[in-house]
Amino acid sequence: MTASHRLSILTRAEIDELYALPRFTDEDRHAYFELGDAEQQVVRARTLSIALHLALQLGYFKAKFQFFSYDVPAVAEDLRYILARHFPDEVPPAVTLPSAPTRRALQQSILDLFGFRLCDGATKADLENRAQRLAMLSTQPAFILRECLQYLKQERIVAPTYSFLQDMVGRVVAAERQRVSTRLERALTKSIAQQLDTMLEADDSMYQVTLLKREPKDFSYKELQQESERRTFFAPLYTFARRFLDTTEISADSIRYYASLVTFYTVYKLRRMNPGIARLYLLCFAYHRFRQVNDRLIEAFIRFVNDYEQTARQAANEAVQNALTEASTHLKAAGEVLRLFVDESIPRHASFTSVRKRAFALLAPERFEAVSQYMRNVTFDKAGFEWSHYTALSHAIKRNLRHLFAELAVAGRVEDAPLLEAAAFLQACLRGGTPLRQCKPSSIPTAFIPKTLKPHLYCPAPGKTKQLDVDRYEFLVYRLVRNALEAGDVFCSDSNEFRRFEDDLISDARWRHKDAILKELTCRSCSHPSSRHLPSFTTTSSASSNTSITTSTKATIPTSRFDIRAASRA
Repeated sequence: MTASHRLSILTRAEIDELYALPRFTDEDRHAYFELGDAEQQVVRARTLSIALHLALQLGYFKAKFQFFSYDVPAVAEDLRYILARHFPDEVPPAVTLPSAPTRRALQQSILDLFGFRLCDGATKADLENRAQRLAMLSTQPAFILRECLQYLKQERIVAPTYSFLQDMVGRVVAAERQRVSTRLERALTKSIAQQLDTMLEADDSMYQVTLLKREPKDFSYKELQQESERRTFFAPLYTFARRFLDTTEISADSIRYYASLVTFYTVYKLRRMNPGIARLYLLCFAYHRFRQVNDRLIEAFIRFVNDYEQTARQAANEAVQNALTEASTHLKAAGEVLRLFVDESIPRHASFTSVRKRAFALLAPERFEAVSQYMRNVTFDKAGFEWSHYTALSHAIKRNLRHLFAELAVAGRVEDAPLLEAAAFLQACLRGGTPLRQCKPSSIPTAFIPKTLKPHLYCPAPGKTKQLDVDRYEFLVYRLVRNALEAGDVFCSDSNEFRRFEDDLISDARWRHKDAILKELTCRSCSHPSSRHLPSFTTTSSASSNTSITTSTKATIPTSRFDIRAASRA
């Protein structure tokens, strides 16, 4: 890989932070140029001119664990500080740069003092092998570089030049990409290859992949329908990708990275890439985009259920207020109706019909129930009104929720089985175009219906005791599935945001090799059981400090595959 094609991994500021000559403040000089007993002995064993450079390099090494080339004018302030701090009685010498052999000898003295070593040829080869294994966790160059630098620091090895690290990361990324793309070429079927290639073809002056990149602007019916169509397009690619990518042992982070390159590169560049590499990017894009589409559709499903629920509750609140207002407004008329029973002007033998006629003249018949309940302090049936309002909203609910729910692949725990049974039943009806009203009542799953809601879902029917209101039943399924999705009790495995926690873990098959996995991590403590580390956290400080230490310990010492999911699956 030539210099002109080196990966751009770090920003200029980040490179300078690692490799640029330190620029110390007075406070920094006081900290880094202070010499311990062993350092004093090594420094004072040299002539004054050489001792100044050794003390200078010692301070710089403490700051960055690197050796630097410099001109005397560039470090004049630091040299003056060292002379004043450690050699106040000496006559300032004529400071010149040490010779190359002397510089190497000074560097070796510093390495011996700190227990470091240079990154020689064998170490570089070992580092590249390690980077190649890291590339299977994530092919993001910044991740590989950070892990390599952390490993070097942990092993007390002076980091090689940035250009070497750039070239090394470039090689391992290219090798990992070639490894996976080669396996893909062997696994591809003709239909999958054709569908991937079709994504880079133009249709009505628009490349198909460009249309597939688009995300819905909002949750309008049209936008969500287009998103559903994209899911249909990606479905066969996703099925193939899920099976194939599991065999490659690449991480979810690598899949996201390859997918992001389809968005990053123009179609022009994708078409001119190696076909195998381009197909790998497109397959990962299809995999990630399918899951992303599911996220969007589930979010839309939750949003609509929330909106309808809020609308019904608001309508019920308004109905409560209106009932109270109306009843209190007609209390005077109700009092006049009651007065009829003691009105001496009404003959005792007057018919009830005539009395009722006079009562209705004072208070309209339709207002009697509300005023009567108000006077008897009977609570307004707010829940009943809510569910009756869902019936009024049923047309909008069916239009906006059915097409989202029909293809929603959900699963859950054993205790959620009754709800999942109802969800599967409803989805089967929606996919088959079978109206719920045509289903036998005995075939409709009802075990999940809470007892408190049964009075609102079973309504009186002519000639029957009570009958299930299928419109309300349908919305109850939607509402309970929404609740379970938000709580994490029900999940969608083909999703990024709504999958179960266990989907982020490495497989049981890989966990059987946990010793090798832990060895790969840059954190040394990960390779030892927590019992070995806990004593070092013992303290006699306050209870709050103990709590903090315990939390920190749990967070840094993995003891199971749950603890190392981020490092092993990225």
